Amino acid sequence: MDETVSPVLISWGLGADSTRILVEFLEDPAAHDLTPDLRECVVIVALTGEEWPDTMDLAEQHILPLLARHHVRLVQVARGGPSDSDGIAVLSDTRTPSRLFRRGPWALSDELGPTGTVPQYASKKRFCSIKFKGWVMDQWAAREFGTMAYRHVIGYEANETDRAERDYTYASQTRRPWYPLIDWELDRTQILQGLKERFGVVWPKSYCTMCPYPAVRASVDAHLARCRAFPELAAAVLRLESNAIALNPRSTLYRDVSLKQLLHNDGNTAALNAFERERSAAQWAVYEVRRVYFAGRSDHCRANHGKSCPRPGPWCREPLRKGPAWRSVRSIHHGTQSEVMQHLHDEGRASDSPVVTIDGIPRMRFAERGETYPTAEGFLVAAPAGMADKQRDGFEAAWQKVTSFGALLLAP
Repeated sequence: MDETVSPVLISWGLGADSTRILVEFLEDPAAHDLTPDLRECVVIVALTGEEWPDTMDLAEQHILPLLARHHVRLVQVARGGPSDSDGIAVLSDTRTPSRLFRRGPWALSDELGPTGTVPQYASKKRFCSIKFKGWVMDQWAAREFGTMAYRHVIGYEANETDRAERDYTYASQTRRPWYPLIDWELDRTQILQGLKERFGVVWPKSYCTMCPYPAVRASVDAHLARCRAFPELAAAVLRLESNAIALNPRSTLYRDVSLKQLLHNDGNTAALNAFERERSAAQWAVYEVRRVYFAGRSDHCRANHGKSCPRPGPWCREPLRKGPAWRSVRSIHHGTQSEVMQHLHDEGRASDSPVVTIDGIPRMRFAERGETYPTAEGFLVAAPAGMADKQRDGFEAAWQKVTSFGALLLAP
């Protein structure tokens, strides 16, 4: 890195917003207080392994040649594994890029599949984006720049000042955020129009195939069109959602609707048939799923004990307020789909608990969740094999307290 100029790190998410910034910088560096040869600029792409192919193809076709022509440094990075201790992998670091890597050593689906989960979002935080993009880029920047201050370019457009304000809270002595599209007062329509004039295409939105946001925003039609264009990818995401729902009926990919329902409503038989073919050919398992729901903290506790309560007293928990939940997953039988279904029905008859199939997922409940907390639930469910056994320390003791004694269990 040339230490005679302040480094500029450009987060390129491959979508329209950050691509428009790149084009503006490349075509007129001086207008943006950059050196003519852009030697201070580093373009960084954090790969989740789950980007839509059309986005990758357009970026390779239109943007990589521009970066190579201007000799701008492009770095492609990804997570090295599931744990932060696995570090990051630098897949490419070049001034003459010719291709984008589709994935690194550890993709988002590698994490979601064995855990039987879908991407999580809460309190306006995109946890998968933080783990697979933000953290990865921060690690690379710390390694590359050390204590040197750098400007971090992020593609929030003019109507996303709230996101920019949240991001700015992570500014530091080294990381100095820069939001050019907000400075230029460019909204989404203007950004897309500029790219269409430059490249003759409508630039698609960049997001992971299993992102939970498209179906709760105005882009649902474009999302469904992509599912029609790439039915095998849609089927792969449907598999993730189906497995997550098997372990937790409330785990639809989108907040108010499932991907399966959207594909059905859209008439996407190609994706639905591909999903069913894969399920029929897969090995299956019966999973034992148990949950303990703790009572939530009372207002009295929060007012008197602050953000944490290491030693909860009798007034610290509210029986009508749901607190944290612990989950135990254990596979207890493996075989073909028909063999696993037979085993599940045999278990149901032996315990006099009927197997109930909802949305194609058969379950046999042996512990029903109560209306007050703490409480517990447990069921057996048939689903494709591959989800890992997992149980945290202390789960068995908590389960026994709730199911055997009905004690007022206090979450740690």
